[in-house]
Amino acid sequence: MRRLVKIAGAGLSGLTAALVLARHGYQVEVRERKSRLLPSSGPHTEGIRNYKTIDALDELAEVGFDIRPFSTINTTIRRSPRFMNVLRGPAHYLFMRGTDEQTVDQVLFHRTKELGVHFRFGVESDPMDCDIIATGPPKDGFNILGAGYTFSAEGGHLDMHTAHALFDNEVAPAGYLVVTPGLRFHSIYSVSWKDFQYERLLARTESALQIPWIRQILGRSRWTGKILGRAYFARDPISHAVRGDALVVGEAAGFQDAVAGFGFRHAVLSGALAALAIIGGKDYRELLRAAFGNEFEQAYRFRQWLDSATNDDYDSMINSLGLEIALREYIQRRGPRAL
Repeated sequence: MRRLVKIAGAGLSGLTAALVLARHGYQVEVRERKSRLLPSSGPHTEGIRNYKTIDALDELAEVGFDIRPFSTINTTIRRSPRFMNVLRGPAHYLFMRGTDEQTVDQVLFHRTKELGVHFRFGVESDPMDCDIIATGPPKDGFNILGAGYTFSAEGGHLDMHTAHALFDNEVAPAGYLVVTPGLRFHSIYSVSWKDFQYERLLARTESALQIPWIRQILGRSRWTGKILGRAYFARDPISHAVRGDALVVGEAAGFQDAVAGFGFRHAVLSGALAALAIIGGKDYRELLRAAFGNEFEQAYRFRQWLDSATNDDYDSMINSLGLEIALREYIQRRGPRAL
């Protein structure tokens, strides 16, 4: 049995690191300040954007993440105040987060437990006493906010392979409103890079519930819960990836999607690469640079444009794509900036 590796945080990046290490014979202790395993934003649907040359699932499988999504979004309907575009192709892979047995959190937890990983819940540990810091976004330093609801699949009208997005600054300043399918419940929430007051952003989400196409999706469903998500991205997270002797993963270092807030892939990759750096005695930051390239700088530049975009800009963006576009063509046209 190899040496003990201590991880602070039992979120997605911490669990991924623990699993990779345990598979290679390491003793692993995970310390989590919460009393139980639960994503910070509560139960919800979370996606991976599949906008690269390599398929996103293949990319994650290369570092040891082999959990399959419960759904592939093959139809993405994007709207601005005046225009609509339909994106055809496997643009997103969806996973459930939360406490149900089929969620990513629980699957990773049980797999790591089976491999002997020891968990200590309700423990406030000094991150600098750990080998891997996976404590999530800074408590008061988030720069992305999500606010909305989950609603029952029963009574609603949302296809399992279709997602909707609305770009409208009145609903989601410098962000978007999204509707995504789940298993027992679906999710509708606004994500903003400007409005960081939860109740105010939730009210913006509620204001959109009377839009006819949203009312049609909701149908006779019922609310099942609230969504509150805080996220943090850094312009250059790789520069924050080492703190003393500890490797920093996930949003603790700012590994997050600055363009659209889909941080799932960033959490998995950074967690797995930290584990592989320990296993192979390699430079963690070099592994990160090889995996991400100049992705973060490109995303930051596009985020700057989005932060100043008006609804007229959103109209132009959606209208320029036409009524319908295939995923491969869209990627070629938009490249790393793809929303």
